[in-house]
Amino acid sequence: MRSISTEAKVGVFVLAAMIILGYMSFRVGEYGFGIRKGYPVRVVFDNVAGLERDAAVQIAGVEVGRVESIALEDGRAVVTLRILPSVKLEKDVIASLKTHGILGDKYVDIKPGSGEYGYIPEDGEIDHVEATADMDKMLRELGNIANDVKAVTASLRQVMGGDEGEANLHAIVENTRDLTVNLNRVVEKSDESFSRLAESLTEASHEIQRTFVSLSEISDKINHGEGTIGQLVENRDVFDNLNRSVAALGDITERINRGEGTLGQLVENRELFDNLTSTVESLQKVTAQISSGEGTIGKLVYEDETVDNINRGLKSIDRSMEGINRYVSKTEQFRTYLAYRGEYLARTDKAKSYFTVRIQPREDMFYALGIVADPRGKRTVTERTDYSTGRTVRYEEYDKSGVLFDAQIGKRFRDIVLRGGIFESTGGVGVDYFAFKDALQFTFEAFDFDDERRTHLKAYADYRLFKNVYLTAGWDDFISKHGNSSPFFGLAIRFEDKDLKYMLSNIPLP
Repeated sequence: MRSISTEAKVGVFVLAAMIILGYMSFRVGEYGFGIRKGYPVRVVFDNVAGLERDAAVQIAGVEVGRVESIALEDGRAVVTLRILPSVKLEKDVIASLKTHGILGDKYVDIKPGSGEYGYIPEDGEIDHVEATADMDKMLRELGNIANDVKAVTASLRQVMGGDEGEANLHAIVENTRDLTVNLNRVVEKSDESFSRLAESLTEASHEIQRTFVSLSEISDKINHGEGTIGQLVENRDVFDNLNRSVAALGDITERINRGEGTLGQLVENRELFDNLTSTVESLQKVTAQISSGEGTIGKLVYEDETVDNINRGLKSIDRSMEGINRYVSKTEQFRTYLAYRGEYLARTDKAKSYFTVRIQPREDMFYALGIVADPRGKRTVTERTDYSTGRTVRYEEYDKSGVLFDAQIGKRFRDIVLRGGIFESTGGVGVDYFAFKDALQFTFEAFDFDDERRTHLKAYADYRLFKNVYLTAGWDDFISKHGNSSPFFGLAIRFEDKDLKYMLSNIPLP
């Protein structure tokens, strides 16, 4: 099968872009920049501070109209809403003023009614209004809190400020640093002492083991009549020679008694004799303990179990070092990516943001965790039972302050990546196609599979402009039947763990 040439891939991409651009132009021309059709509905508020003409009117996060005019009657604000012809408002709907985020624009939010009392006619009025929070009162409370914080700061400045406070802080820092240096010095000396002690014990163990081996060999030779002592036991001539040697020793003993020679000095000098006696006694005690198998050296010489335990301990240390080396080598294979993605939704004039952390243990596999800030917020579905009719009514509401989550696992097959998991707090799947050495990426995602609404479908393309900067464009929720479909374009920034290490190493430390 012949592969598609680079020129053909570029041609297909340009043709797809032209089709998307034409469809976007058709959609924008169809919806226009404002709502001029529909029927008017009045609603009376006590305070509409911040609400402007042409502000949005939404039901469950979907725009269904605009604010046409704002007037003052009897000290209250009368707001005229122009509602789309396709939207019917129940008489028991509840109107309220809400804000996009904390400092965003205000809009009119309408909670749907039950439909039990009929629908509001043209030029009708919404009777149920939900009170809104007074921002001026909130700002006054914040002002009081700021005054309290200022008082606490003044108290801290009086305690810690001035030359005396600065000197106290400097003394605390110096004492802490000196204490740390002393602790490090003590630990280093302790490590050196323990290391020398372990080496000395090891050498002594080897020497004692060699000595006992030699004594065992000598005993075997004596039993077989070998060597001088063996000849003394088995040979008469050797015994006679020994008698003559004893006589010679008697002569030497007489000379020692007269204080002649080195041994004579040893006998006559009491202090030297006492020192030698105490040394011999100490050696005898040590030898007796070793012979009886007491102490570490005695167990090391006489108990095979101790030697076996030492050997097993050394083997365990070797295996542990091998495991640590394997763990370190596997850790070095991990790669981590941080990415930010911003999408400007052309139809709603809002921005959608993504922050993602991707962990890649292998070249062909990765895990992705992220959070999504959607201007529509987090969608929740509730069902209420109308006891008069026995019907179950389904309501969809959007929490503007809600945050959505991503948790996905992906597998790469050559130029294609398959993904699955949680997409914007719902289950979904996705596929990516890479071209031009991963400089161009085509993506298709499907999630939020709901029987009552259409699946959320999203298609877009990313192009690498620089090393860590990407341009993106596509269409979000393009088969939505609730008016959520919108083209978008934006920017993405991705950093690898090597880039983060380089940037952090170049940050000057105070």
